[in-house]
Amino acid sequence: MSAVPDFATWQALTEVVLDEAACLDEQRWDDWLDHYTEDAVLWAPAWDAEHRLTDDPHNAVSLFYIEGRPALSDRAWRWSRGDSPASQPLPRTSHLIGSLRVLACDDTTAEVGSRWHTQVYRARRTWSYAGSYRHALRLDAGRWRIAGKTIVVTNDLLDTTLDLYHV
Repeated sequence: MSAVPDFATWQALTEVVLDEAACLDEQRWDDWLDHYTEDAVLWAPAWDAEHRLTDDPHNAVSLFYIEGRPALSDRAWRWSRGDSPASQPLPRTSHLIGSLRVLACDDTTAEVGSRWHTQVYRARRTWSYAGSYRHALRLDAGRWRIAGKTIVVTNDLLDTTLDLYHV
């Protein structure tokens, strides 16, 4: 697997990462879901020690672990329908993503790393989260989609509930 795609591929890969975040900020849940493959996995490992993350989502603590687009769809449905008391009212978010780099790429799969910062505003309070992403992308029906997303939250001492739209 090469780490240097052509410019058009690099642009398509990074656009997926940036547009997914824009969908979260704009609360466009159907568009957000459309970025994911049916078997997508989202994982935010917890810190096991000051500089060591957990490495097994099935046997160690995670901030969240979600398998499959149906589970993501259920999450988005709860946000949009008001069935998640912890998400009411939904906060306003602003995701800033930078330092995007293609770590690996071939004709059908790619891995993109980046850094992120999210500002969250809800009920006259503001929170700030930061960390890194690792997106596993796969060419699916002619377009790049997210098959996996690992989210490292640098500041894991949380003042409030944490959900996917926060990170």
